[in-house]
Amino acid sequence: MPIEITEKLVQHIATLARLSLSPEEKAEVQGHFEKILRYVESLDPVDTKGIDPSIFPLEVCNIFAKDESRPSLPVGEAVANAPARREGFFLVPRIIAAAPGTPADLEED
Repeated sequence: MPIEITEKLVQHIATLARLSLSPEEKAEVQGHFEKILRYVESLDPVDTKGIDPSIFPLEVCNIFAKDESRPSLPVGEAVANAPARREGFFLVPRIIAAAPGTPADLEED
C-alpha cells in the first residue's frame, strides 16, 4: 500500500473532521481506510488508455434563472419571524469576542 494508515494519520483526519474518536473507534476507522485503499489499489491494473479523465460521465451545464430586479420585503416583514430582533435587524448571539479597545457601550451581553 503506498499510503500507510497509521493511528497518527487517523487521529489527524479525525481532528480535521472535528471528530472525537475512542481508541476502539480509531482502530475501526483505520481498518475501514485500509479496506478502501486496498480496493482502490485493486483498480490499478485496469486499462484506462483512451478514457476521458472527466469526473462527469454525462455532459453538465448550468442553468441559470434570469436575474430580475424586484422589490424586497419590507424590513418589518423580513424580520417578523426572527426569534430575536432589534431595530429592524436580526439579533444573533455573539460568536467572536470583542476586539481589544472596543468601547464597552458597543458591546452586548
